[in-house]
Amino acid sequence: MSAVIFGAGTYGEVYLHYLRDAGVEVVGFLDDNASKHGIKVLGVPVLGGSDALQKVRDAGVSKLYCPVGNNAVRLRVNRQARALGLVTPNFVHRSAVVDSVLAPDSGIYVFPGSVLMPFIDVRADVMISMGVKVAHHSTLEEGVFLSTGVAVGASMRLCERAYVGMSATLVTGKCVTVGAGAMIGAGAVVVSDVPADAVYAGVPAKMIKSGK
Repeated sequence: MSAVIFGAGTYGEVYLHYLRDAGVEVVGFLDDNASKHGIKVLGVPVLGGSDALQKVRDAGVSKLYCPVGNNAVRLRVNRQARALGLVTPNFVHRSAVVDSVLAPDSGIYVFPGSVLMPFIDVRADVMISMGVKVAHHSTLEEGVFLSTGVAVGASMRLCERAYVGMSATLVTGKCVTVGAGAMIGAGAVVVSDVPADAVYAGVPAKMIKSGK
């Protein structure tokens, strides 16, 4: 069954490489940047934007992958695709170690070298970049993004659309909850809860922008 990728930028190129390596037939890209429509990316045409989802479904495409770092966009596009009857498969790179159960076709992506311990609740549209470590009994709610090298301690809850920057560390026993839509800066060491929509950065991490 053929697939399309949403996002025709550099991340899309990387994802095309991974999917081809896994034997997935990718017949096109979609991208809401109209300047990309009609071009080819690594030989694969850009067929239109997210408004073309129904058109590609009617043409026989059955799967959509949406590996974009913008949490709101990833959630929107995957939900739109599922509403149209397209499948949003999970993708776990062969070098990742996932000892938790992932609900099938939930648009969950786990990139090379990442490790998920047992008893982690990973919900739809979560994106886990390279070399991420997530400890046991944690929860990653819908649309969470973990950048390269992030370390998440045990028994934490990252709420919907939380974004954790490259190589940040969430310390077990110090940080219990990262609120919905919160952002954590690259390299931060988080030793307290993070309110919804707040921005935290530094070592130790401190609030640099309130979510209010």
